[in-house]
Amino acid sequence: MTTIRTGTDLAAAEDVVAGITAHGDRYLDRLFTHRERTDSGDDPERLAARFAGKEAVVKLLRPALGDAVPLRDVAIVLDDRGAPTVELSGAAAALAEAIGCGPIAVSLAHERGLAVATAVALSDR
Repeated sequence: MTTIRTGTDLAAAEDVVAGITAHGDRYLDRLFTHRERTDSGDDPERLAARFAGKEAVVKLLRPALGDAVPLRDVAIVLDDRGAPTVELSGAAAALAEAIGCGPIAVSLAHERGLAVATAVALSDR
């Protein structure tokens, strides 16, 4: 049976700024791929939107309690038209395959220091 999976998340740019202030590039490199950083220009609101996108995708994948999906395994990158797309690797890709998850669509928005993301996909399980 095919099911619709969704995930939504909200993130604050001030939390990204705090992470950068406290840990610098170590914080950025732990959470974001090189391409995500390039696409966003390291802008805190754009990074917050990508963070929310990653969290929305993880919520959509619904890992079992105690199973971790590293946020770097979910990349929110721009396609050739500038639209956000999802690229999975590692544990995220393995979980998506295990649940028969098709391509994941993601929508991002940010304004006045807040960012929101919604992810949607079809799954066989």
